[in-house]
Amino acid sequence: MMKESRSSTTVLRCRAGAAGMENRQRYKAFISYSHHDRQAAEWLHRALETYRAPPRLTARDGASIAGGLRPIFRDRDELSATADLGETIRNALDHSDALIVLCSPTAAESRWVDQEVAYFLKDRGPGAVLCVITPATPDAVLLPDIMPPALRATLPEGVEPLAVDLRRDADGRRLARLKIAARLLNVSLDQLVQRDARRRLSMMAAFTTLAALVTVGMGAMTIATLKSRQIAREQRDETEALVAYMLGDLRQQLEPVGRLDVLDGVSAKVLAYYAKAKTDRLDDKALAQRAKAQTLLGTIREQRGDLAGAQDAFGQAAATTHALVERDPTNGERIFDEAQNVFWLAYMEWRRGDVASAERGFRRYDELARTLVKLDPRRAEWRIEVAYAQNNLGTLMFEQGRAEEALVAFQKALAVFEAERVRDPRNLARITDTSDTRAWIADSLLRQGRVREAFVERQASLDMLTQAQKQAPEDKRLAAQAIATGLALARLELDLGRLDDARARSNEGLRQLRELAALDPTNAYWSEFLLIGQIDLADITCWSGDMTTARAAHAAAAAALAKLRVGEAAKAWRGDLDGRLEQQAVVLARRGGDAAGARAMAQAIVDRLRATPAKREGAADRSLVLGFAQLEAGHADEAIATLAPRRTSLSPAYNIVLARAYLATGERAQAEGIVRALKKHGYAHPSLMAF
Repeated sequence: MMKESRSSTTVLRCRAGAAGMENRQRYKAFISYSHHDRQAAEWLHRALETYRAPPRLTARDGASIAGGLRPIFRDRDELSATADLGETIRNALDHSDALIVLCSPTAAESRWVDQEVAYFLKDRGPGAVLCVITPATPDAVLLPDIMPPALRATLPEGVEPLAVDLRRDADGRRLARLKIAARLLNVSLDQLVQRDARRRLSMMAAFTTLAALVTVGMGAMTIATLKSRQIAREQRDETEALVAYMLGDLRQQLEPVGRLDVLDGVSAKVLAYYAKAKTDRLDDKALAQRAKAQTLLGTIREQRGDLAGAQDAFGQAAATTHALVERDPTNGERIFDEAQNVFWLAYMEWRRGDVASAERGFRRYDELARTLVKLDPRRAEWRIEVAYAQNNLGTLMFEQGRAEEALVAFQKALAVFEAERVRDPRNLARITDTSDTRAWIADSLLRQGRVREAFVERQASLDMLTQAQKQAPEDKRLAAQAIATGLALARLELDLGRLDDARARSNEGLRQLRELAALDPTNAYWSEFLLIGQIDLADITCWSGDMTTARAAHAAAAAALAKLRVGEAAKAWRGDLDGRLEQQAVVLARRGGDAAGARAMAQAIVDRLRATPAKREGAADRSLVLGFAQLEAGHADEAIATLAPRRTSLSPAYNIVLARAYLATGERAQAEGIVRALKKHGYAHPSLMAF
């Protein structure tokens, strides 16, 4: 290994000389980096000093952020190893608010970088240090492997400092700049991302207006020259580049912080731009960009609960991508875009209750995914599509009560996801994919009564999400997924009879969900998570004997469900929401000593379900609720007729309902068989103990 001289490491330094130091010039940051990483340091220095802080923005502590991020201390020349050098560097470190360390394999071996870090940490804690992983660092290298030894020594075991990753598949330069700015200005990343998005949207609007004015001016000219065509071409290229940014980097910045409203504006701007041009005048690249904007719009509408609007957007996008594939059937990028829209349309059919159409769509998606792998088996994102297709089919089978078949499909998907995660252990998408599939495996196991195994898979799913959150603490979607997984784990703890653990986990999840839902009240997913958490809390506290809290949580859940019933969603009865609340009301009445009231409520459910025509959507959940209500209303034989045909796909809770019905009709052996099977796999829900 080549020995490193002091001149091969440069630091952030203002070229003001000794007089500047005597005036005690303060710096926003001091960057220490190896000479090997000079290019990245030069970019970082330029990016930070040219960053314009948004007007009227104040730090968390109320301090002004006037002046932005200037000055930044960086050495622009090779430093000679003189006695004066040490004093200069120490003064710069003493007068810097933060230390930015460019982390790379070379920097980790640099004794000068390590000395600068050690000196800075003498009077400051590691909280004032920001690590920046250089773009040239190999993807497989983790932050702890490239931190200077002095920094690593100050951190508790398993703890990493605040870090930004400049690598292409991580934060990238644009988001990294905002993350560093947020840290140095002491403001939230969410504020800077939103303002950056608005600024770029304004630029888009201004550019569009300018382009329109230029077009009008060009139209007024009597002679079209070669130069005018060249100008128009350049304008189009610039606009297309901005559109690509809006659909790519900007979307990646906004989705993690949960700003559906800004994303909506992004897609609207893009579609408005393409609406000005006739379809027959758009080339394939422009058509593909327009389709991506329509797909983005569809995903936003779907998250907001506008299923009709989402399906319309996905349909328009699919029509375009299908035409592009027909023109060039061996173009993998076009097939990939087509596969995404085929998936979304199938998912919309599923959400609307048309299971047959959904299954046809998912199988078509699987065919397209396998076509991609045949075209280029080396591309990871195409191999992953096959796993996604298996996951979708597994979920469909699960909803149809085919738990064993679903488990096989999920295990196939997990094998692919796990292999890709091992290849790229820092890739957040691979971590969340693996976690999500483990969650589905847990649900499939639970449907088979294998409660202990289900708990193990759910815990593994949560552990993965917790690991991912450490890499992306600002990612709100990731936070929501982790919270929802924690709530599911609390339900399993209740099934295993661990009431205290279940209640503690449920309360913490609800606290986090309230904070999340307040960030964006329009996000239907987050509101639904909060509703489910409130229903869970009512269940846990009811079976813990705290009826006051249980009734309050039940009332809050009912009020939350009423708020969600807007637009088309108001027409859809859901067993996991409406059905659970109806059953919960019966249980609360019965356990509260009002047996007659519980029986009357149960009979009302039976009468309503019989009088209401059955729809494909929610048909399976409907029969479960009906079987429960029939037993509670005193019709045990009817409950058996409803639930027994589905015996192999019943969850443990409904197996207990069936067992109670068998016992009520004198079929004790049937009831005991169900109970023995449940106990064998660890099921110890208080309802089983009471039974």
